[in-house]
Amino acid sequence: MVTKMLVRHLIVLLCGSICFGNLDGTYIAPLIDDTQRAPLVALLNTSDISHNILKSFGNQLNEKVNNSVNEKLGDIHRRIQKVEDNCKTTETDRSSGSGNRKDCSDLPKDSRSGIYRIKPDHAEEFDVYCEMTVDHGGWTVIQRRESGDLDFYQGWTKYKTGFGQLNREFWLGNDKIHTLTSQGRYELLIGLADIDNNQAYAKYQHFYIGNETSKYKINVYGYSGSAGDNLNYHNGMPFTTFDRDNDKDRGNCAKIVNGAWWFKDCFESHLNGHYFIRTPSKAWRGIIWKDWKGPNHSLRATEMMIRRL
Repeated sequence: MVTKMLVRHLIVLLCGSICFGNLDGTYIAPLIDDTQRAPLVALLNTSDISHNILKSFGNQLNEKVNNSVNEKLGDIHRRIQKVEDNCKTTETDRSSGSGNRKDCSDLPKDSRSGIYRIKPDHAEEFDVYCEMTVDHGGWTVIQRRESGDLDFYQGWTKYKTGFGQLNREFWLGNDKIHTLTSQGRYELLIGLADIDNNQAYAKYQHFYIGNETSKYKINVYGYSGSAGDNLNYHNGMPFTTFDRDNDKDRGNCAKIVNGAWWFKDCFESHLNGHYFIRTPSKAWRGIIWKDWKGPNHSLRATEMMIRRL
């Protein structure tokens, strides 16, 4: 009887130690001896284990943070280098003059995209952005949207002369676009991107706009592409701004949708609309190409470029 009581007492002591542990961070755990199959008592120091785990986790976290920071710094360095290269190219191209270039199609095929000086027929020299990587290059860019930093809700004079920065967002200017497209036959390429960076394009075999007397009337035809033909609807229309109403609508389409375009009554495409980061609350607001994303989705980026055939 005494022996049984001692055994029970020992078991209670062992269980109490296992379940509740000691205040110094050690726990008593029963082990089995392989030879005698008898319970043994081992001390497990959890303080040391916790310290080692935290140390290992800290080392891994530091390594991940360092790798992430180095990756970001590398990306920033590459971007800075690209900007510096573009600046150097721009300075060289501008200082060298037009070089008898009527437009970007006169550049050598291996030229880099960037800002170049040109001299169209019967006009003074001016700078343009040349896109040399898309569809065999030689494209003169006349419009670009990409960030919403530039307000395109401008009046007649601004659209006449142009505004923005050629290496960012801009409208080249209706006078310059007329001058360029008066030199011969030009094709038009329009690149589009939505908020998820899905892309589409519309290409036209013929593009021309008249002079200011004609109110910069557009002449465009010969569609091909993946976006849908939403510029043909505007063919033959003059340009409209909030201070020059030349559309067929009872109101001023430019005022209604905060933009400027070859509006009819009002539009199927409008690439100079308000820049929305999220989906507009109303249909037909923002940067619209109807047959691609519909009237409820404003596009994230657009680029219009022309090339002499």
